[in-house]
Amino acid sequence: MAPIPGTERTFKIKGSVGFPTVVYLKLLSLLKDKYHYEIKKYKDWLEVNPLSTRYQDIISRKQVIEQSVGRILSNISEMRKDIELIKHDLRKFEQVLNHFKENKLDALKSDFVDFVDRETPNSMLKLASSGRFPTLVIDFFKIQKEEDIDKLNVSNSEKSLLKTKWMLFQEWLQMYSKAVEERVKMLKEELTNRQMAIENYKKTVEPYLKAIHKIKVTAPSSEDYVGLDDPTMVESYDTVVAGVELWCWKPVSVETAYTYIKEKYSFYSFLDIKIKKKTIVLKNSAKEQLEIKMAAYLKTGKDIEELKKKLREKEELLWKEIKEFKGEFEEEKKEEVKGLRVIEKVKKKIKNVVGVGEKEEKKPATFEALEKAVRSIIGAPIEGEFFLPKGMKGKLEKKIYNEFISLYDDIKDLFGGLKFKRHWYE
Repeated sequence: MAPIPGTERTFKIKGSVGFPTVVYLKLLSLLKDKYHYEIKKYKDWLEVNPLSTRYQDIISRKQVIEQSVGRILSNISEMRKDIELIKHDLRKFEQVLNHFKENKLDALKSDFVDFVDRETPNSMLKLASSGRFPTLVIDFFKIQKEEDIDKLNVSNSEKSLLKTKWMLFQEWLQMYSKAVEERVKMLKEELTNRQMAIENYKKTVEPYLKAIHKIKVTAPSSEDYVGLDDPTMVESYDTVVAGVELWCWKPVSVETAYTYIKEKYSFYSFLDIKIKKKTIVLKNSAKEQLEIKMAAYLKTGKDIEELKKKLREKEELLWKEIKEFKGEFEEEKKEEVKGLRVIEKVKKKIKNVVGVGEKEEKKPATFEALEKAVRSIIGAPIEGEFFLPKGMKGKLEKKIYNEFISLYDDIKDLFGGLKFKRHWYE
């Protein structure tokens, strides 16, 4: 989409070191506080002369950041190993706890024989393997209650031994069930604490990872990039090129009899602002040059949603590259933006009223005619790519243009009231 005629402007000015930062911050304040734009940074970049001392400082800082990130990620990795061990123990103790809750005597007897009784001098496993009581373990598993012991067809000495083991088993059940419950509770708390610690580490490491990702030694790939190839940039000095692109938007409307436009359709004033700062050398002293390129557009609500989607995708791509960089973070699910255009809501509503079938719904020509009919009924014929009454697009563009000129004058004041062309035809 082409910008509104007369709104493509470029400002260039040179001054002392530090003045572009002041102008940039004042410009942000102007856009936000006076003109009420929502401001988003689409991209930014920095290139430093490799032969300069500043370049070495930046590389040193990057190495320090990488070391800090390495330590944090190492801690995260160790914590994840601990979490896996905790989960393993938790599953095992929860299984035992379920044996208690469901009163699975056979499973509990197996735990008692394998982990408790076998550590005693006269364990059932030892006595059975020695041949003194070969069926002792089997007989122990036959017992459901103490009275069952007397019904077993075994010797009195084995019955006496089984009664002793059964009594120990009952005491163990009472003690062990409470111990298992406490152990499960403790493991869950420990697991939660470790997981919260990892989340805190992630929040701590995020800005460092972003910084590492953005500090690049290669030249930007922008088509209009000049950078250090600019003849005014002298390699033997601490020359620097920095740039940022801002997307700014806010709703725009005009007084109109077609109230449905304000209620159902949103239009926006959109500014694309590209700012570039160069540290250059003039007469053996460091100077800074600031360049601002601006253009204004009329956008629909759908256009703005697409821009927001691009910003989200850019952020997701950044994090995807960061995750691939260290492989320490899990893949996040992308959120889907859901919504229906008004004309789609009209289609759905009419379908429900008149009972349009699935086969008829699939015919695009039917609803294309319906869309035109609806627009004709509510008095909104098609004008270009916008769903507007005729002549309304020009009014909106004029309003955006007039405000752009006002912003243009305010930017001149930021530069100290320098004279620039006010209109494109001057």
